[in-house]
Amino acid sequence: MQVAQTAHAASEASGHPPTIVVALVVPDEASLRRIADALGENSLTHRLIIEEDGKYASQAMAIGVAPSIDRAAIRKVVSSLPLVR
Repeated sequence: MQVAQTAHAASEASGHPPTIVVALVVPDEASLRRIADALGENSLTHRLIIEEDGKYASQAMAIGVAPSIDRAAIRKVVSSLPLVR
């Protein structure tokens, strides 16, 4: 819950409209990249966040999915992932 609230706060602080935030867990970076691929295959606009500096440079760290009226298509890709606890 805290992760989702942090994302909401960041969105609002940046001047963007309020967003729906769902924070999910993937077991590893390869899984995260597979999810990004699946989103692309389903024509869902998203951004794979790659760390640029430090210990995790060049590693995929998160995915942001653009708001969509087709939430079912997003659920199809991510429904097996658990919520962050």
